[in-house]
Amino acid sequence: MSRLIVVRHGETQWNVERRIQGSSDIPLNDAGLAQVAATGAALAREVRGPVTLVTSPLQRTFETARPLAEALDVEIQTDPRLIERAYGVWEGLTPEQRRETHPVQHEAWSRGHEPQLEGYETHDQVAARVRAAADEWLSRAEGDLVFVTHGSSGRMLILSLLGLPQDSPLIGYLANATWSILAAHHRGWSLIEHNARARG
Repeated sequence: MSRLIVVRHGETQWNVERRIQGSSDIPLNDAGLAQVAATGAALAREVRGPVTLVTSPLQRTFETARPLAEALDVEIQTDPRLIERAYGVWEGLTPEQRRETHPVQHEAWSRGHEPQLEGYETHDQVAARVRAAADEWLSRAEGDLVFVTHGSSGRMLILSLLGLPQDSPLIGYLANATWSILAAHHRGWSLIEHNARARG
């Protein structure tokens, strides 16, 4: 049975400030580095080898993958299709700034609708690229496939694999340094664990 483990990166300062990061390349903060050390140790006990470990090209995901890679002695591979959604003109803005500069679009977004913004990457666009990456890597993986990615791109991937609408609220927000485990079987994919985190 194929398994895909989707890991969200650890905390950054922009996460603390509630700024939209998108494709901006923001490093982990000290709390994030501590989070991913614990996550790497926990996942090293969870995964079934031989493990294929793939990250987005942004440093916050590479930093998140490093403890797991060191624990398992595996190479970190990168795939640009795992990058976070591009938020266009909203990248770097706090909720207050988004509300001030784009009040109508911010209200629509807060109600679960997609904003109409310059440079914004839609649900369908994100889902298409991350699903293509998953299909390709899964075809080559011999054991667990671990994707270290981002909140929105990871969520779009999970929804796509489960055959749910991209705006479905059934799969919630992915927290920092958590992971979700999906398993493939003859009838499709099942979500085995969601938003799991290291204990202690």
